[in-house]
Amino acid sequence: MRKRRTVPKLGTQRTRTMIATLLDYVAPTLREVAAQAGISYSSIRQYRKGKRTPPSAVIHRLAVVLRARGGKLRQLAIELERASGKR
Repeated sequence: MRKRRTVPKLGTQRTRTMIATLLDYVAPTLREVAAQAGISYSSIRQYRKGKRTPPSAVIHRLAVVLRARGGKLRQLAIELERASGKR
């Protein structure tokens, strides 16, 4: 008797890739946020530790980065809901 070959469900790899991308956005590294905000990794680490206060221009750039990331997360969540068939 021949063994049946298991065929993955359609969209499985696409779904895995989508989830991996979403999870990368959920937990960005300080290096990623620093690069996107145009500040050094050293500076963002000092801000994170509470040892320095960023100037208002840097605070603004950080807010812009976080808002953009939030928008991207929203889009990825919508795509994920569509892939699940629940929306």
